[in-house]
Amino acid sequence: MEKKNVHFGGVLAGILVDQVTSFVSSLLIGTIYVASNQISPSEISKMYSDTPMLLIYLLAGLFCTGLGGYVSASVAKRDAYFHASIIGVVAAGIGFYYSFGNSVVPLWYHLAGFAAVIPAALLGGRAALLKRRRANPYKPSGGGPKPD
Repeated sequence: MEKKNVHFGGVLAGILVDQVTSFVSSLLIGTIYVASNQISPSEISKMYSDTPMLLIYLLAGLFCTGLGGYVSASVAKRDAYFHASIIGVVAAGIGFYYSFGNSVVPLWYHLAGFAAVIPAALLGGRAALLKRRRANPYKPSGGGPKPD
């Protein structure tokens, strides 16, 4: 098996994009939910029993992780799936850590998130790889080691 070299800048960029966009999107989604349903701050826990709202949160979080995988693979410019998978593993670890502190959220939400987070990151890595291949369609494939 070939040893992979981690591009730490790509990984850091991917983690930052994932976490910042997740935070901002969660804040926006929560604000819209609270404003549209006219609930008081003491009733915010109702949001965690609203299945459509949880699905929106889940999809937004997975999109952010995919975006992080895309950024990581794009910045690294090599081993797209490897770098994207690192983002997925880090996101799963962070999600696992926070799942213990949030017992209000149903178990299905946590399980769906854990099952889908690494594939979401890999989809982002695939998008970066396809974009890179489209940008260089006539690049010769001989000589050196295979980048992806």
